[in-house]
Amino acid sequence: MKKDINNRSDIEMLVDDFYKRMLEDRLLRPFFLEAANVHLAEHLPLICDFWETVLFQTGIYQGGTLQKHLELHMEKPLKARHFERWLEHFQATVNTHFEGPKAEEAKQKARSIAAVIRVKIDNLERRRKELNN
Repeated sequence: MKKDINNRSDIEMLVDDFYKRMLEDRLLRPFFLEAANVHLAEHLPLICDFWETVLFQTGIYQGGTLQKHLELHMEKPLKARHFERWLEHFQATVNTHFEGPKAEEAKQKARSIAAVIRVKIDNLERRRKELNN
């Protein structure tokens, strides 16, 4: 039996493996290496802060996740297939290493976060089209 996600160390391992998968994916890699110009040494601790806050309510992440994704979308459009692939990788990474209530919560939160960002991007695009007509 696999263990559940219990602490920061577990989150770090999850995030490290997840990003390895993302960077190996031809569809998603350009978002990280080209559009967002992500420096992993700086980015990964922030993502760990984010997930630690989401799963354990630590409050250590104070970033603007939604705004960052909207800005990324303006640079390189995020489509439904990108979110679907992101979720596939996230869920597969969680399933590879963990099982239990926190692991299930992480997958559910990822689905919710992706859905909210997609709705906001759709709203942004709708407003842009209205302004251009």
